[in-house]
Amino acid sequence: MSAPGGSGPSLRVRIFGAMALVVLAGAGTLMIVSLIVAPGVFYRHLQQAGVAQDPTVTTHVADGFALATVVSTVVGVVIAGAVAASMAVLVSRRISTPITTAADAAGRLASGDYTGHVDDPRMGPELADLTASVNGLAARLQSTEQDRIRLMADVAHQLRTPMAAITATVEAITDGVLPADNTTLATLTDNATRLSRLIDDLSLVSRAQERAFIVHADTVDLVVITQTVSKAARARFTAAGVDLAVTAAEPIYVRTDRDRIGEVISQLLDNALHHTHPGDSVDLAVSRRADQALLTVTDTGDGFHP
Repeated sequence: MSAPGGSGPSLRVRIFGAMALVVLAGAGTLMIVSLIVAPGVFYRHLQQAGVAQDPTVTTHVADGFALATVVSTVVGVVIAGAVAASMAVLVSRRISTPITTAADAAGRLASGDYTGHVDDPRMGPELADLTASVNGLAARLQSTEQDRIRLMADVAHQLRTPMAAITATVEAITDGVLPADNTTLATLTDNATRLSRLIDDLSLVSRAQERAFIVHADTVDLVVITQTVSKAARARFTAAGVDLAVTAAEPIYVRTDRDRIGEVISQLLDNALHHTHPGDSVDLAVSRRADQALLTVTDTGDGFHP
């Protein structure tokens, strides 16, 4: 596959041309050296053999020797050129094929296809490193794309929870089920803040890898967070006819991100509500087990596979 905007001959043609130039340079050098050195060596042998130095005979012998040298050199060059051309085709194909394959794989990566794989041509460490790099890039891009899709699905799911809570609270206020007091307004404010936080998370999608959210850890009371989240969700449970109870005996301090753990608890309650029916109940319990905090959500619904 040619690169966009690429020009000039292909790699295979360039390799073939380079080998042809080597053959021509070698043949030219051989011919020049032969014409310069060979006559002197030949005449010396004639003298040592006692051959008569008749000018006519010498000229005829010299011309014949030069012709023989040129003809034999040309024939040798033609044969060597044919052999070299055959070898050049094989070598250029052997070298250019894995590079072309890697270029095709890179093109598929650029178009969004991350499933391609390039085999090692076993032609040295350079091409092995090239294929390994292309395969590593494909795996990394595929993993990042899967993380991005999963993140978008998770954020979309989390956006529905505060939106549903705000809607249910407003409907409850409109129907007179909940008073428009400071507690109810604080619940609306908390859910609006969660929405704002989730929207901020969307800006991190381009850098997300395995849910790489920014976490602000602090020492917080898990019981207080649990009670706050349950108050925000109570209107939805009341509207669905499901009883929501919170069991917490004493303050339990943990080191975590207040907003993140609140989102986790809210999602647990949201899942419980989706799998319960009017008349069912959901119990949210916070307890201590040794040096750990234990958060348990129990419901009387039909359940679901984790």
